[in-house]
Amino acid sequence: MALNELLKKRVEKTLDKFCDERIPERVKDQIKLDYNIRGKYVTLIEKRPHYKDPDEWVEMKIAQFRYNKDNNKWSLYWWRHTGKWYEYDNIEPTSDFQKLVEEVDEDPTHIFWG
Repeated sequence: MALNELLKKRVEKTLDKFCDERIPERVKDQIKLDYNIRGKYVTLIEKRPHYKDPDEWVEMKIAQFRYNKDNNKWSLYWWRHTGKWYEYDNIEPTSDFQKLVEEVDEDPTHIFWG
């Protein structure tokens, strides 16, 4: 089931601001943040030029936010090199989407940004 339009607009507003402010101006031609919304999943991705072909951009998954309509809460997941998402245990599911974005930004466990 997809996010309703109001919730989707709130998510887009929050992530547009985050993606724009997280990357310093001086490197925005070398690294970009973006996101995809598919159904109830919102995936934060980092884009960088491919080392062999700078005209081709490579995407790396950073975090995924999953919405549970039953309790109106978001859960946070992290991407492992094995190709699977794992639930992030350091923060409980919350209705406050911004709180999860801040957790990714601060990254106290170094699981999102390394």
